[in-house]
Amino acid sequence: AALSAAFPRHGKARKNYVRALVLACSLGLPAMALLYSPYPQQWMADVHNGPGEWKTLRLADGSTLTLNGISAANLHFDSRQRRIELLQGEILVEVAHDGERPFVVQTAQGTLRALGTRFVVRREDDVTVLSMLESRVAAQSANGQQTLEVDAGSQARLSKDAVRLSGSIDTASINGAWRRHQLVVDNRPLPEVLDEIARHRSGRLQFDRAALASLKVSAVLPLDDTDRTLQMLAQTLPITLKTFTPWLMIVSPDTESKK
Repeated sequence: AALSAAFPRHGKARKNYVRALVLACSLGLPAMALLYSPYPQQWMADVHNGPGEWKTLRLADGSTLTLNGISAANLHFDSRQRRIELLQGEILVEVAHDGERPFVVQTAQGTLRALGTRFVVRREDDVTVLSMLESRVAAQSANGQQTLEVDAGSQARLSKDAVRLSGSIDTASINGAWRRHQLVVDNRPLPEVLDEIARHRSGRLQFDRAALASLKVSAVLPLDDTDRTLQMLAQTLPITLKTFTPWLMIVSPDTESKK
């Protein structure tokens, strides 16, 4: 009788253990996915915006900060400093004059000290891209070993141990693109363009970087309607678009296309 009474309790305990394990997995897997996604960092930032959003803020010193796409930044403003810590995405900064406090944009790859008024900073994985629209910025690598002054009309790329000029830019086109919510690209690899488009979409844009790396894009693309933008690319490049749900689109090479 004692043995018969024990086995049901053992079976019940085992069922409870299995239920607890299933519950832990059902909660743990989404938590892990959230941990490795960009959203926790974005939600905890001082300022942030979501896909497809454009946000302009007036800062405490009178400067203007504009964010686009999935972007996030922390603001450090007090009596001694004016510093923006860009965590992800892209910002347009118009700096108000202050002779006492320098204006700095900081990323994991280095610091950008404003010597002028207007510039764009974009995070790309392990690189920071600076596009200088007016005056100058002193760009310094994170290890402090290299500093370079970047003038208006120039673009620079910062890594943790280097700063280098990467070419010239059309400042009028970039200013117009920010006003009209557009993306201006000149001979950029398609995967980089898709990365920018993905920041302005609510769903996932999936593609094979290596398979599309040889395709280059030069265009002015609307960012307020990314479906239209992707269709424009598909009309001119040998790629196909497959939409499985409103939350998933796959971009693939079209090997039979004669575009």
